[in-house]
Amino acid sequence: MPDLVLCLLPDAYELRLDGEVVSRLEGGAAVLLPAAGDRLREAGIEMAIERSEDWLMPFARRLHSLELRLHDPCGRARALSGVDGGLTVEQVEAEFSRMHEAVARGQASDPERVADVVLLRELAHHGALSRIVSQP
Repeated sequence: MPDLVLCLLPDAYELRLDGEVVSRLEGGAAVLLPAAGDRLREAGIEMAIERSEDWLMPFARRLHSLELRLHDPCGRARALSGVDGGLTVEQVEAEFSRMHEAVARGQASDPERVADVVLLRELAHHGALSRIVSQP
């Protein structure tokens, strides 16, 4: 099976397939969800969804049914419940829903985490991934 890895880097997202960089989004989370004052807003999530889709759609078909491994040297993915045991597309969607509700209530304060969840949701959905696991 092909090896698909998403690297959550401090300044970029990098998607690798069989060791080759398929795409790199310079600026990472800050590009998906730019700082918008002191509070995250639902409009920011919609913008992050659009930007994620724009980034991944050119190669989404190549990802179908693959398992995505997260390489996370910054440790941001640890906040995702269940990632160590592997997340299904449905679990990623549930995590996105919880995060979206927190933003709507004004309780989400970590834009990097929100951007990561949005990107994982869009990858899982449009890439039709089998599951997402954390890479040691």
